[in-house]
Amino acid sequence: MGDVTRNIRLAKIIMTKVKYKLRNEFENSSTENLTQYIRKSISKLDEGIKKKTTVGVFGKTGAGKSSLINAVLGERYLLPSGTICACTSVIIQVEANVTDSNYIAEIEFISKQEWEDELETLLKVLPKDGEESDYEIFSTANDKITALYGEEGVFMTKEYLMNDERFSEIPEFLTCQTKNITCKDASELSGIIASYVQHDDSSPGGCYWPVVRSVTIKIPNCKDFLEHVMLVDLPGTGDCNKSRDQMWRSKLRDCSTVWIVSEITRAGSEKEAWEILSTSVRDMAQGGQCSSISFICTKTDDINPQNYMRSAKLIDEDFHITSEDPQCTNKRKIACIKHRNNKAKEKVRKNFNQQDTIKKNFNCHDKFLSVFTVSSEEFIKESPLLKPEDTEIPKLKNLLRMYNDSHTNETANLYVSGALGILSLIEGFKDTNTDMAKRFSLYKKLKINLQDADQHMQEYYMNVYHSLKEHLSNGTTESEGNCIENAKTVIAPKGKDGRGFHGTLTALCKNDGYYRSRTGELDLNGCLVKCMYNHIDKEFSDFFSGLQGDVTDVTEKSLQANINRFTIITDDLLHSYENSPVLIHMLKFLKTEEKNKILMLKPHILQQKKKIYASLAESIKRSMQPCYQRAAKDFGPGSMKRKQAVLLEHIESSRSTMFKDAQEHMLKTFDDEMNETFMEIKARLNEAMEHSLSNVNTLPRMDVCEEIHQLKKLITHVYD
Repeated sequence: MGDVTRNIRLAKIIMTKVKYKLRNEFENSSTENLTQYIRKSISKLDEGIKKKTTVGVFGKTGAGKSSLINAVLGERYLLPSGTICACTSVIIQVEANVTDSNYIAEIEFISKQEWEDELETLLKVLPKDGEESDYEIFSTANDKITALYGEEGVFMTKEYLMNDERFSEIPEFLTCQTKNITCKDASELSGIIASYVQHDDSSPGGCYWPVVRSVTIKIPNCKDFLEHVMLVDLPGTGDCNKSRDQMWRSKLRDCSTVWIVSEITRAGSEKEAWEILSTSVRDMAQGGQCSSISFICTKTDDINPQNYMRSAKLIDEDFHITSEDPQCTNKRKIACIKHRNNKAKEKVRKNFNQQDTIKKNFNCHDKFLSVFTVSSEEFIKESPLLKPEDTEIPKLKNLLRMYNDSHTNETANLYVSGALGILSLIEGFKDTNTDMAKRFSLYKKLKINLQDADQHMQEYYMNVYHSLKEHLSNGTTESEGNCIENAKTVIAPKGKDGRGFHGTLTALCKNDGYYRSRTGELDLNGCLVKCMYNHIDKEFSDFFSGLQGDVTDVTEKSLQANINRFTIITDDLLHSYENSPVLIHMLKFLKTEEKNKILMLKPHILQQKKKIYASLAESIKRSMQPCYQRAAKDFGPGSMKRKQAVLLEHIESSRSTMFKDAQEHMLKTFDDEMNETFMEIKARLNEAMEHSLSNVNTLPRMDVCEEIHQLKKLITHVYD
């Protein structure tokens, strides 16, 4: 990909020179408005660079996530291991440092006010009142307070613990600033950041993770596979902190792909990882942008060949091994590793076929699930038993490189084609003997084409809008009838009495109806509108299909398919002006503007999709917030039942309006966002048409034939 990156750089140099030439030769002249538009168009070429591809990494403590990421990055001691110290719910992001050779960590803290509010709740759940103790919540509270303040912290008042002196080691927390750490090597950085991401019982008072929202690590020498890719270590559990839970959910929605990490010995029976995905599937699918999953079985080298062969009923002859071979011990272990790897892949695929919730919400094409069997330890050993390719770490690295290369190619395509379009525009203005009547005639024709294309999009959109409204209405009726029963499954689940659920319910209310605990996810807002989601999911998925770049995923009635058909410049129109040197240049520019604008809309529409889908639950959250706040403040004997009563009474009294309001909110959000998209396309094309066809000025001294020649040479390399 070095050639592509170099060609983008060369194209930018060419266009920068063109921009400076326009400014120097035509500044303060009658053509200034035209040249300003062209210079602005050159500057806009950089807007085609979309944000990074996010790879989410799931896995329980001890599954080998840190070792896996370290091996893929080629850094044995970068991420602290969770095998000795307990991992926390801090989100860790890893990306490339493309500026120098340093290892950098950027630590983002929660606000002081947010910690004060959380601390108040943590202190309240510490005392055991006998009636409504909750071990999980108590354990979380105890861990957080002792980690930050030491063992004596649990006996102190909130006022004492919030004194600025308690945070002298992390002044950035007090000033709401990011803490930046720069090191020369990975091991040094790992040692420094450990206290910000791990819980260590042996160091009470020396851990800062309770007030950390996220840590972003930037590493050098990985530009070829991480320049446009971000690895996000997504903790499988939460810890009562609202902002971390919100960030976790936001990052999950940003994931283009997800890695599920599990020890190979558990691969066939792994339930926790699939359950995490199943409970969050809507945040990844309809409410997100995930288009593939990789299941990664780790620690493949951890095997006892004798035990494995006995349990699998294998003998040396099955592997074509003889005991006389001096390498028989090593060969036997290698053969067992490979045999178990193949069996594990079969089991994972069989297990995946039983994940009905996941398969229902995703377009599970042939390449949707990939399974890897890896050995991080063997890959980084100086004298490994396995060949590098047999550890499958190189396969994962190549997967990241593929994501990175795809981003680079798309960027190059957008930039170079856009640059050629702009140079065509300049060439069109070079002729001083332009027939303005023909130009205006073409302008009027394209105006009519734009109106017709827009009319088609509006008709298509209204059909989708009315269909969505019908599905939402059916879901609204069902939600109104089932809301109490649905709510009880979250706030009063069977088998959960006061002793084991009170703290969880409190955390749910404190977090506005959404709480990720150590044992799973609770989402009252989502539960209340699940009937509405059930009714719209198919329609919603079809409408927004194909946005992740998989053309097989595009349905005929999808937004992407209809936008792809949107054009004001047909091939016949281009052909009819082939003999008009000026107007064909203008049409080529407009065709490029049209094509590139549609391509650049994809990431924008993805964000709109997430906003629209989340609007249902967001509306319910706003409706429920008054009762969440009242319930969260209720403590003491019997408070759990009072909390449940407050929530159920509010749902009962609001059921006739709450779901209709949510329906209207989603429809309005859908209408606003889609109209913004259509207006953006029209505005961009109208502006381009105005400047290229309604402008009477010329640029006689701007000869860019050589620049066009240079760019065409570059574009052949881009597509090779």
